[in-house]
Amino acid sequence: MKPTVTVRELTSPTDLSLGRNVFDLTWPMDSGTEITSNLLQAMVHSGAYLSGAFIDSKCVGAAFAFPATNGGLHLHSHMAAVLEEYRDYGIGHALKIDQWHWAKKNNYKEIAWTFDPLVSRNAKLNLVKLGVDISSYHPNFYSDMPDTLNAGDESDRLIASWSVIGENPVSRDLITAPQERDLLIQIPKDIVEIRAVDKAENLKWRRNVREQFLKAFEQGGKVIGFSSNNEYVVRI
Repeated sequence: MKPTVTVRELTSPTDLSLGRNVFDLTWPMDSGTEITSNLLQAMVHSGAYLSGAFIDSKCVGAAFAFPATNGGLHLHSHMAAVLEEYRDYGIGHALKIDQWHWAKKNNYKEIAWTFDPLVSRNAKLNLVKLGVDISSYHPNFYSDMPDTLNAGDESDRLIASWSVIGENPVSRDLITAPQERDLLIQIPKDIVEIRAVDKAENLKWRRNVREQFLKAFEQGGKVIGFSSNNEYVVRI
């Protein structure tokens, strides 16, 4: 039976450290931190939203978003993470749904974020459970990343756009029967495992998926969902 998950806003210095701890455990670095305590405090004080997911009294996930104006006023969801041992409990979904409702309450019309196109867990969460749209593909978006999870890889990212309308987000089904004209971009079931043992194989996947996405978008393609065969479905 899945444990009860509670999501709430993190605002006090003690709360902020709980969120930072989740981020630093998820993206460990040889030195330093993903986000310093003073910067996080300043951003939360100025209107950013930091939330934490709790099982009993333990913070097991966190999400961080801030106001952005590129492309019009929206909420940019920069970081969302769940501790590894709690990743099959729907916590990432709960954090995003809470963020959606906070954005609606605060009059945002859209939430946007980046995600690694090769990570199938995130692709399914974003495209299927949350029902986001994909607006663009950016090769090596963050350049070299210092955390050990991403070290040695190129930081390609898709941009997710999530409309904040209606009373609740609308999910999608996995696509089981793509049309003949659809382009299917397959990704591995676990790129993190591949990256850990074979960096060359990881980069082979990275550049192949990049080439397909860039070509599809040049042709006016639109990502309409994710298939039951671990593929992005792009309609040209």
